[in-house]
Amino acid sequence: MKTFLVLFLMAAALFSEQIRWHNDFDKALFKAKEEKKEIMLLVLKKECAECKKVFVEVFNDKEVQEKVNRKYIAVVAFFEHENSYPVELFYTQSFPTIFFVSSKDESYLQKPLRGYFTKDDILESL
Repeated sequence: MKTFLVLFLMAAALFSEQIRWHNDFDKALFKAKEEKKEIMLLVLKKECAECKKVFVEVFNDKEVQEKVNRKYIAVVAFFEHENSYPVELFYTQSFPTIFFVSSKDESYLQKPLRGYFTKDDILESL
């Protein structure tokens, strides 16, 4: 039993700073309102090499993870066509794109980050 508890605590510590991504915009919006946070919406395209690169180089950074989890409810949406929700509300032709969205009225809080961006770019925006 003690071994299980130690392993569980070690696993929890290892994964505690990962960004908690949501894939349901409506549920994430509800949670953001409950927690008095804003929404960070990441729109990706499945075949996008830069999208994969951003995940490895930017979202695996501890400082980025900490700031995102503290200030935002993070949502990831895949662009399949312009009528896929929530992409129809936050339309883009550049991938990846991050929209910073108000949980109060779903308006933009700032200009989106479009195309490839670095750790410094996102930290400046957070």
